[in-house]
Amino acid sequence: MLRTLCSMTAILFIAVAPVAHPARAQEKHADTLSGEQLATLQAAARELTREVEHLQEDVIADLAGQKERMSYRQADAVLAGIGKLHESLKQSATRKELYDAFDPMDRKLHELLKAVRDLGPDQRALQRAADRIDTSREELHFAIVAGDPTGIRTKQLLERQSQALVVAARKLDQTAVYAFGTEPGRAVLQADLRKLAEAAERFTKSLTTDAEQKDRQRDFIAVDQAWERAVQGLRLLNAQESRFLLHSAARVNRIHERLFRLIGIKGERPAFSIRT
Repeated sequence: MLRTLCSMTAILFIAVAPVAHPARAQEKHADTLSGEQLATLQAAARELTREVEHLQEDVIADLAGQKERMSYRQADAVLAGIGKLHESLKQSATRKELYDAFDPMDRKLHELLKAVRDLGPDQRALQRAADRIDTSREELHFAIVAGDPTGIRTKQLLERQSQALVVAARKLDQTAVYAFGTEPGRAVLQADLRKLAEAAERFTKSLTTDAEQKDRQRDFIAVDQAWERAVQGLRLLNAQESRFLLHSAARVNRIHERLFRLIGIKGERPAFSIRT
């Protein structure tokens, strides 16, 4: 009888013992970084560090007042924040740990960029430095958020990448105007690049509303079509003669692909690459 009771107790214990849930195990695994993700994050953080340090060099060279010295100290605070983020970049790091390190630094960086913008267009070197920092900042933000399996920051990622597309498309348009000048046969491409920048701006403005995914996809069609026309003209350019412009186009291509995937558009997209 005692042996029977012991056997029954053992069976009951086995029945109620916790079982590892495969989905939870996968979720936990997905919440940590792969080796490739880690390498991408580390590279993006290093690039942002370099750009902020370059800004400090420009501040020292171009600004002398006590008020402007605040920009230098703000940049120092940002570098300290990037340093903390670097410390958190381990394969065992969770998304929460990454966000806890990134968010405070990102807010300080926002304040720094605002302070530099407020110095005005006369400080051209500083404004260009701020542009480069903003580009590196969005690359780092994308690297951190894009792999989040929960998708809790997808809307934020979509908004920031769409704004990054606006900036990149404007720069591409500006570069084309300068590079081509009145060169014969380039008017169509210049017009297409201008239309791309305008379409990107309209799409970004449309994100202020709480629309469904199908509405986002519909709103993105104009961007997609403008980029497709631009790609046709860009492919005709000589890579050796238009190197800088084509590198600018490659950045637009990367951001376009990110938005294309984030919005969930099916099928092939108009892609561009530099032919060597």
